[in-house]
This record gives sequence, C-alpha cells and structure tokens, in this order.
Amino acid sequence: MPITLIIVTPEGGRFEGPVERVVVPGSEGDFGVLPGHERFLSPVRIGELEVETGGADRKWAAVSDGFAEVNGDRVVLMVDSCEFAPDIDKARAERAKSNAERELAHFQVSEEEQAAFRLAEAALQRAIIRIQVAGRTHGI
Repeated sequence: MPITLIIVTPEGGRFEGPVERVVVPGSEGDFGVLPGHERFLSPVRIGELEVETGGADRKWAAVSDGFAEVNGDRVVLMVDSCEFAPDIDKARAERAKSNAERELAHFQVSEEEQAAFRLAEAALQRAIIRIQVAGRTHGI
C-alpha cells in the first residue's frame, strides 16, 4: 500500500501522488517514511529529498526550510522551495554558489552582520543542494 506524498510551496502545489517511500532532510537528520509510519511533525532543513515511486525508481528534489507532517499513510511537506532534478538549471546553480561563496568571503561576522551572513550561508547551502540534485539521473 503506497503512501501519499504532497509537496506544497508558497507558489502552490509541486507534487501530489502515491510513493513507496520518502526520505526527508529533517532538522535533526534525514528520516525515512514508509506506509504505516507513526504520526509526527518535523522541521525540514535545506537538503535532498529522495522519493521512491516503485521498485528501484527513485526521484530527487532540492528542498529548503519548512515542515513535514506525517499522518498515517500521508506525508505533507510545506517547504519554501522544491525543485526536482530535471527542473534545475545546473549552470545557474553553479553561478549562485559562486556568488554566495564570494559574498561569504567578504563578511567580517560582527553582531550586526550575523543576519546577513546567515542569509548568504543559506543561499550557499541551497545552491550546493541544487547542484547535487541536478546531477541525479531521475526526476518527477
């Protein structure tokens, strides 16, 4: 019996459908969800989402901050962004990575600059994850 995966971003629904398994980048580490999983709510961090749709068929997506709700045989991800591997412009992600690295190198981390530093650091993490996911061979 598959589980239903629903992915929602501020721009709207990104995915809804049956899956065999999903591995989510939780704030305390990655966690897998199979049918019959215990009910819970977890923060989601910037990372790779792995979706197994059947057999050996796996899809990957780059996701950013949000929440995952597991409720019986349903997983709802409410995240700031979600890009499946085939949708990622790898060259653009490489440029974003370079820009974020350059910006981080210029920071002298004083108390006043910590918020800007964290934003630049998050941009770098998103770019790195997008590059990793873009290199995957499958996508939804």
